[in-house]
Order: sequence, then C-alpha cells, then structure tokens
Amino acid sequence: MLIELRIENYALIEKLNISFCAGLNVLSGETGAGKSIVIGAINLLLGERAAVEQVRQGQDLAIVEGIIDCRKIDGDELKKILFDAGIEDTEELIIAREVHRSGRSIARVNGRSVPVAFLKELGQNLVDLHGQHQHQSLLRPEQHRILLDLYGGEQLITLRKTISALYLRRQKLVKELSQYGVDPSERERMLDLYRFQLKEINDARLQKDEERELNAKEKILANAEKLCALIEDTFSALYGGDDYSLPEPIVDRTNHCYRKLNEAVQIDESLEPLLEMLDNIKTQLEELTISLRDYRSKMEYDPSSLETIQNRIALINNLKRKYGHSSEEILAFACQVENEINKLEDSEKTIAELEKNIIDIEEIMSRENKRLSIMRQEAGDKLSVELQNSFIKLALQTARIEVNITEKKEFTPSGVDNIEFLFSANRGEAVKPLSKIISGGEVSRVMLALKTVLAAQDRVPTLIFDEVDSGIGGVTIQAVAEKLAQLSFHHQVLCVTHSPQIAAMADNHYQLYKDTVRERTVTFAELLEPEIRRQELARMLDGSCTDQVSLDHVDNLLDRAKNYKEKISSKL
Repeated sequence: MLIELRIENYALIEKLNISFCAGLNVLSGETGAGKSIVIGAINLLLGERAAVEQVRQGQDLAIVEGIIDCRKIDGDELKKILFDAGIEDTEELIIAREVHRSGRSIARVNGRSVPVAFLKELGQNLVDLHGQHQHQSLLRPEQHRILLDLYGGEQLITLRKTISALYLRRQKLVKELSQYGVDPSERERMLDLYRFQLKEINDARLQKDEERELNAKEKILANAEKLCALIEDTFSALYGGDDYSLPEPIVDRTNHCYRKLNEAVQIDESLEPLLEMLDNIKTQLEELTISLRDYRSKMEYDPSSLETIQNRIALINNLKRKYGHSSEEILAFACQVENEINKLEDSEKTIAELEKNIIDIEEIMSRENKRLSIMRQEAGDKLSVELQNSFIKLALQTARIEVNITEKKEFTPSGVDNIEFLFSANRGEAVKPLSKIISGGEVSRVMLALKTVLAAQDRVPTLIFDEVDSGIGGVTIQAVAEKLAQLSFHHQVLCVTHSPQIAAMADNHYQLYKDTVRERTVTFAELLEPEIRRQELARMLDGSCTDQVSLDHVDNLLDRAKNYKEKISSKL
C-alpha cells in the first residue's frame, strides 16, 4: 500500500508530506485547495505524462516520491515485472518522478532509472485510480477478463490454469514440429546438404594433431636442399670430409687436446677432473657426428611427397573455412550434422506423432475452453445482476451493464473468449463498450460497485477514488460511503471528497488548504485530530457555519460510521 507521498515544488505545493494508513484515507478541503493536485502527483508516479506547467513557478524542478509497502502484496506479476527490470524484490518500493522546467522528465524505482512506460506497467499492479483521470483498470478492456475470472471463483481460475498449461504444452509441440519444417521437399533439400557435409568431412579422415605434424613435414620438405647443405657443412666441420682445404675437423682437434691433457695428468693428478670433462665432450661429439651422419643418410628430397602434404593442408584449410577453426571443431560439426540427419530421416514418423499429439491436445483444449466459456457466461450473468442491484443504491437506477463474451479465432493461454463490459447509463439506450461511453462520475460508481463485489478477490492493493460523490447526494451518498468502508477492509482506499458522510467513515482524515507564504499561495495538508476533524465535518455539512447543531449532526454521522464499520468487522 501507499504509506507516504512526498511532493516538492509541484503546482501550488512547495513541500508536502502525507502519510497514509491502511483502511480508508480521506482528503477534504475547499474547492481549489489542492486535492486534485495531490491526485495529479500520484498520477505522475503511475506513469502519466509530465508537463512543464506542473513545476512550481520560480522553480526549476518538481519532485514527487511515493513509498509503497509491498509486504502484503501477493503478486507474481509484480515480482516478474521487477525481476525483468533488474530491480530487487524488496519490502518497500520507492517510486520517484522528477519534472524539469527544461521539459526533461526522470523516473526512478528504488533509485534505478526506468522508462516512464515501466511506471505504467508497475502502477497497474499497485494502484487503481477512479474518477476524472484515466488510470482506471475498468477502462481497459483487457482487464475485464481478469475481473470476471476473479469473480467466477477458484473453480474457474483452476480451469483457466489447466487451459494455460495445455496451451504451453501445445506451443512446445508446435515449436518442435516447426523445427522439422512443414515442407517435405525442404526436408529433402536439408538432408542432401547435411549428407554432403558429412561425407566431405568423413572422406577427409581427419586425425588429432594432424595439422601440426603436416605443417612440420611441409616445412622440412620445402627447405630440403638448404637443410641438406647445412647438415653436410656441420658434419664436415665436426668430422672432416673430402675438402682438405677446410680447417682440421673438430673431432680430430678434440682428440689431440685429449692426448695432450692426458700427458699433463701424468705429471699433475689434480688435472684428472678436467680430463674427464674433456673425455665426456669427446664422447658427445662422436655421438653427434654419428647422429648427423645417420640423419644425412636418411634424407631424401621427394617433390611428390611435398605436393601430397601441401594438398592435404589445403584440404584441411578448406574444411576449416566451412565448418570450424580447427580439426576438433570440424569433427564436432560432423557429429551435429549426423544428429540432424538422423533426426530428419526419422522425421516422418516423429512428425506424425507430433501432429497427433497436437490434435489430441487441441481436442482437450476445445472441450475445456467450452467449459470455461460456460462458466464465464454464468459468472457474467450473475455479476451483471449483482452489479445491477448495487447500481440502484448508487443513483444509477437506469443503468445497465452486460458482460459481452465472444469467441476468438485461435487458442490463447486464457481461453478463447473475448470479454468486454458493455454499459448503458440511460433507459432505452443500447449498451456499448464501457471504455467509450461512460462519464467520469459514472465510472467511479461503477468501479465502486464492481470493487465491492470483488473486494476479497481483487489483488490491486490501493484504490483511489477522486470525487466519487460528484453529482449525487442524499441516500446515495450514504450508500457510497458504506461501500467505500466495505472496500477499506480489503484494500487501502484513498478518497477525495466533499461529502461529510464519506469523510465520517475515514480511518485517516487529511484537510487540504491554501495559505499565503511570502506573498505566494501554498497548499498544505493537515492530518486532523478528533476535535479539528469535527470542525471540518461541520464545515462540509453547513459551509462556514459550525454551531452546536452542526456539531451534533457531525457526532451522529461519526457514531453511525463507527457502528457500521463495527458491523462489517464482525462479519469478516
């Protein structure tokens, strides 16, 4: 529920904080005192369009902020909306709106900037506002089905959930069927393509790490002549060769050094370790020359081998361009293609099974949808009668309301019914869509009647009625007051009113008034203590006159209101 409203530099309001409670909250005051300004501020929080004119004269920025207590709100839709927007599901929501004189408007939820359209979506789950403004669920035909289903009760809701589950199952099967393609010739074309791709990959007979080995061999063969010359030069330098013009081979010189050092060891035995080191070097050099000789003897330059390897590398590169960046990716792609081939080859049987399952589900859905339509029609007839009876008490004696149910051409998660409330305010006039012909005063009373009927089922926590008493009086006003009191046991209700009968039912009564501060008109709001409240109710009864007769009348109103609320409370 709305627990606090903060307004700053908005229209005539300089700074205003209003704390609301559960139950019935009433805003009263003289005409022009600023009651409509408060409603306008709430509308901003509900995503209504901002206007530069709303910024208080002489200021650059208007701020409206509302704190919503979410602890008692049972709404999966609300949680989903917050989750999709990346907003943490908390016990309180702080909704803020800034309107700059430059024309810029900023919306925030819990400090996070959001589009204004998001406030509309969020607000529909938090507040229903009825009166001269447009944020009213009753004027949205898409809400009529929700209201009717709630009225229809648990059995209807359970059946609708069953249909929704069937619909989701059907959609899953339809999606699965679509993956096979509905055109047999298209499936054959896909099979041809997949088979070609799989054959091309399988024919290549790719091996793990083959690329690395091929590249190494290709490098050797491509540089065979140079490699051969380098090995030959190295061998000659170590061991000697046919060219006697070269310096003495390293092996011979090492042997010469070994003989000389061995003679030295005979003289000084401390040189023995050095002789051992040289002996190791001599041995390694001999092993090196043997290895080089073997490598040289095995070397063969075969242009055909080089061509074969280069062709193989080109083949792999061609496959990489088509199917992956490596041999591993290409082989993984082949597995995927093989699965698709198996799937398509079995498609005729699978498609037949899927089509049969879809037909079976649709038969069940058709049957269940007929049951749902009958239940909705019965609920609609009953709701029309109950609303008709409520209209009489609300000065809508000649009004008629009908629940119009027509069939859609296709299945939906909520059934096959188009549902819209049709209304006629005057006898002899045909009923028409409620959203098109109902006046502001009428919609408030129709919604009041509907909300009273649906009080226990309606999930929107806060209801706001702006001058619901407009154009009515006498016994009708008392009936409106009683219905608002009934609603306040199931919802938080905010009501702007000039009626003392309604104000007497309040659990929390604010008086709005204007005063002059620094030669500027400013709107204030005061939570009325019991005695001041008596004075305000007397003013609402008799204008400026607040004599004892008026106060006695007020006391009678308060006693009647107290007794009525106690009577309602005892029945809950």
